[in-house]
Amino acid sequence: MRILSWFLRLVLFLLLFGLALNNLEPVTLHLLFGTQWRTPMIVLLLVVFALGAVLGVLALLPSWMRHRRRGAQRQGSESAEVAVARMPAAPAEFAQQPIDRSIDGV
Repeated sequence: MRILSWFLRLVLFLLLFGLALNNLEPVTLHLLFGTQWRTPMIVLLLVVFALGAVLGVLALLPSWMRHRRRGAQRQGSESAEVAVARMPAAPAEFAQQPIDRSIDGV
């Protein structure tokens, strides 16, 4: 499995490297107020990909925080319920119940 994982990583790297080599032509990005940015196409693609990833994480951040807060609240309530459930019963209850099967399993 480890060899397959490394093989897939190598294939992905080679595909992305080929993409980078095929997109070395300079492009001009026209920004606001007449500003221009000239850079190779692959650099522009990588910057746009990174910005998309950052914006995606920021968009999901409120949902992640809400789930973490709910999980912490549930974990706190479950630990109280588990503590109550683990309290031992009174020893007199065990003495009153008869054993209806053989103890040694025969």
